[in-house]
Amino acid sequence: MFGGRRPTETNRKLIELPKPNFDPRPYKVHFAKYPGLVSDLGSEYYFRDGPKHSISYYHMKSPATGDQVLVGSTDQRLTESRTIDNYIKEKTRGFAVQIVLEGRGVKAYWEPKKPNLMVRLGVGSKVRDLTEYCKRDPDIDINVNAKGNVVVVHGPTKARVGTLAYSLLKKMQSKLQVYTGKGAHFVHHQERRKAMRKK
Repeated sequence: MFGGRRPTETNRKLIELPKPNFDPRPYKVHFAKYPGLVSDLGSEYYFRDGPKHSISYYHMKSPATGDQVLVGSTDQRLTESRTIDNYIKEKTRGFAVQIVLEGRGVKAYWEPKKPNLMVRLGVGSKVRDLTEYCKRDPDIDINVNAKGNVVVVHGPTKARVGTLAYSLLKKMQSKLQVYTGKGAHFVHHQERRKAMRKK
């Protein structure tokens, strides 16, 4: 097999490509600082057998700096874990999902008051009663803004909030209309729209 006109260094002829020089120094250890409450994850998370690179864990209790945890590893991705971030959010502020209602006559409101949630999906369409979903999980709070075009689902864990929010979305409208854009969707998940046909 022949390449271009100029000789290039490739694996075309199965030659051994040059390797970086061996560095005998130890690997660089990356550290990430977290609040002390992530220590509740325990040894089952920090000293598990799965990761290729080991994790160093330091729990510092100081009256000056407060309760802190340092997580170190030669692989930076292990120190900035989504599991740790989700655990902090779960213990401090929880998780929230926004459902946006778009279109003329599409509205959510309380009738007569919370937790009786009603949704109208267009002018002249039948009103749907979604009170059952508001009472399904006592730890999850559902709110509607003044205009009635945003429904906020807030709760302690990502799984419970996501499950209830998806059930609400399916009951509000199973699919956003592709030409008019009328219906419901999650706030950061824009549905694909089709261009109107020219006459």
